[in-house]
Amino acid sequence: MPTPLSEQEVSARGIMLRHEKMDNGELRFRLAAPDGTCYIRCENPGGETWENSHSHAALQEWTVVQKGQVIYAEQYGEKTVYRLLDTWDTVITTPGIPHNICMGPDSVILTVKFGDCASPDWVPSELLDRRTKPLTFKQAQKLCDTGI
Repeated sequence: MPTPLSEQEVSARGIMLRHEKMDNGELRFRLAAPDGTCYIRCENPGGETWENSHSHAALQEWTVVQKGQVIYAEQYGEKTVYRLLDTWDTVITTPGIPHNICMGPDSVILTVKFGDCASPDWVPSELLDRRTKPLTFKQAQKLCDTGI
């Protein structure tokens, strides 16, 4: 039968818990390891909201929609591609490709940061923010799979 680990045993391995309320109202619950890998549960307790557009040079993010719907956007040069993700849909980011997520009301996503996480990198994308953040969920949904 499994034996629970004490907080001291967990912290001795460098595992950290970090929980935050983001500026957009999202609640993030993190379990992070010393190698930079991380598991995140992100809950949107309110109405629709965009995250901040960004890319990573090396690490990747695997996201599962646990509850609700989200819009996932990626920027390829001048082209923005939107995808509607439903409950249990998944997406994996590509290094160097800016991405953003619009959380639908009361949605929950689970994200795993993996790959080369030794030097965590977060590169903002002003272009993708300008293209995504002004849109409502319904407006972005109409653009899904069209690429503008």
